[in-house]
Parts: sequence; C-alpha cells; structure tokens
Amino acid sequence: MHEIKFFQKVQLFIVRQIIKGLNSVLALFKRFLFGPIPGKPGNILIYKIGNIGDIVCAVPSFIAIRRAYPEARITLLTSPGKIEASGAKELLEKAWYVDELKVYYSADIDSWQKKKKFIGDLKKNRYDLFIQLPDDLADFRTLFRNMIFAKLIGVKSAFGFKIRSIRLFEKSQINYLFDKTEVENLLDILKENGIKVSQVEFGFNISPDKQERAANLLNEKWAKLGKNEIIIAVNPGGKRKANQWPLDRFSQTAKYLQDKHNAKIVIIGGAGDIQKADFIKKILKEKDVLIAAGRLDILGTIELLKKCSFLISNDTGAVHMASAVGLPVVGLYGIRYIPGKWFPYGNRHRILYHKFLDCDYSQENCVEKSIGMITVEEAIGACNRLIDEIKI
Repeated sequence: MHEIKFFQKVQLFIVRQIIKGLNSVLALFKRFLFGPIPGKPGNILIYKIGNIGDIVCAVPSFIAIRRAYPEARITLLTSPGKIEASGAKELLEKAWYVDELKVYYSADIDSWQKKKKFIGDLKKNRYDLFIQLPDDLADFRTLFRNMIFAKLIGVKSAFGFKIRSIRLFEKSQINYLFDKTEVENLLDILKENGIKVSQVEFGFNISPDKQERAANLLNEKWAKLGKNEIIIAVNPGGKRKANQWPLDRFSQTAKYLQDKHNAKIVIIGGAGDIQKADFIKKILKEKDVLIAAGRLDILGTIELLKKCSFLISNDTGAVHMASAVGLPVVGLYGIRYIPGKWFPYGNRHRILYHKFLDCDYSQENCVEKSIGMITVEEAIGACNRLIDEIKI
C-alpha cells in the first residue's frame, strides 16, 4: 500500500487548480463568442475525432444528443488522422442516431488553402449548435482553436470546450488518482450543458450479411456449440507496440484455459495481427482454436464478440467494442494514463495493471515495462474469476 504524502497532495491540488482556472478562461471566451444553447436546435454539428476506441466511447454521447433533440439533423464531423486509420466511418455505418458523417483526414487540411475550403464548405450548412466532445488530452490551445473554428463556420451556439487533464506532475496523478471511464466523462460534459442522460446506451447497425459472416465463422469451425460452451476471444494486437502483452503469455494463458476449462479460443484482430494469432495457436489444441483475425471488419468483429463468453485483450479499441455489447473483459494495461480513464465501461471487467514504477510513465519503455509486469498467473486468476461468475 502506497500512502500519499504531503508533497504529492500539493502537486495534485496544483493540477486541479490549473485545470479549473483554464476552464474558467475557456468559459469566458465561449460566453463572448456564442449565444445561449437553443431549446430546439434544427441543425447540430458534433465534433469528435479519434480511432475506433475513441468513437465507441463516444457512442452513448451521440445517442444522448439524439434523445435530447429527436427532430434535429445531426452531423458528426470526425477524423481518425491518417487515411489508412479506422474510425467512425467503419463503425457508425448507417447508425440511427447520426444523420450524416463528415470524415476528413490529416492530408485534407495540411495547407492554408485546404483549411479555407474546409471551413467554407462547412459554413454553407448553417449549423445552429456545435458540440465539442474533447479528447482526454485536449489542451487549452487546441480547445481555443476549435472554438474559433466553430465561430468561423458560423454556428450560433457551442459547448464542450473543457480541459480534462494536463501533463503536469503526471507520476503523482497516475500513482494516486483513479478516474471515471471515457464514456462517463463525455456524458458528464453533456449533463453539465443541460442534456439529460437517463441511461448509457450503445448501438451499432450491423447488417444481416455481417451477422451471417460472424455466425458462419463459428459454425464452420464448431458445427455444434453447446449452451454452456466457454468461448474466449483473445486480442493480442494494438496500435502501440508498448501496449502489447508478450505473445508467449497469451499462448500460456490460452493453453491453460483449454486444458482446465475445455475453452474454445477465438483470436481476433486485423490483417496485421494474423502472424500474432499464428504464434499463439502453435501450442493450442487445433480443434479448439479459431483464427478470426483479418477475416471480419469492425462491425463483424463486434457481432462475433456477442457470441463469446469474455475477451482477453491489450489496451486497444477491442476492449471498448466488447464492453459496448455487454461482454466482460480481462484487460491487460500498461500504465500510460490515469487508471480508470481508458478502462472499458461497466462493472464486470477484470483489469490488470501495475503502477508505482521507478520510470517516466510518458515514455514507451516505461509503458512496456509496466505491462510486462503482468504475469500469466494474474491473467489466469482473472479468467478463473470470470468463468466462476459465468457458471453461477
């Protein structure tokens, strides 16, 4: 047990006061630039950038906005960054709570002329309300820039320009704080601005074709699945290498689950994860392992997760996809941010991580060191506890 000392308390107090002060300044600028939030806006622009995990965490906020303004036309302006990255385009295909998706990439705004055209095109739509759903690490400069952007495209009212964290005394923040999940933090921003949130809702438009593909993958491997079969999804990949638990530990954990619980293992991921899946498969029983990596798109993978008992995964978008369909997660986390912030939404998950390390948490080698401290025995223990709950 690490007791918080006076010096750390002072650091955390300073962090809170700085965040409070910066948000007060942003609130003053907002009041100067924009009018009050209209009771019934007819044309709403939501601004939320990010990859799959970021967008999944924002889905309950999109739905809450739709519930609050059922008659409004809602457009989501979003970007995953580079053109090869995945985000809202792949996830929110024909989602009922968004009327239009406007997706742009970093190359679309990499010059002054492109930025000018981008702003001009948006201005033509005459939005009544701009809702910013900020990134966790969005700083004052970024949020002020986005406020000016909202003004330039001609919106009458705007909100959501809120700093949630700063990179100061990070070690003390990570060691001694525990935050709400990203899902809850984004919903809090809506509540603070008068949008009622009666429940946390997720929803994806998964076509019958994608549903059938996911079902066929399982049926082709296991023609007859019993009602009480334990099917465990394993996700060994991730955008950052430092976030990835060693592959041999995934293998050992999966082998134990096969031997002890007669579990069926489904290895998920993108095309870039096929080699990882093949490595894990080497020591497993062929009849009880299915490589689904690279065989389904994002929505198809969500459908496949619905059919599993739980997911074992690195800190990546898959944990949020699983929690969105009510699937418990054994999450393997390196320490990069305040614990809790990027954990999957819900109460049934088992999250493994180690902090109080003698290194700089902002450095990749420190993140890699922390995830490397998670043992196979810890992962097996977490899986056993979930399996015991499933059997009750």
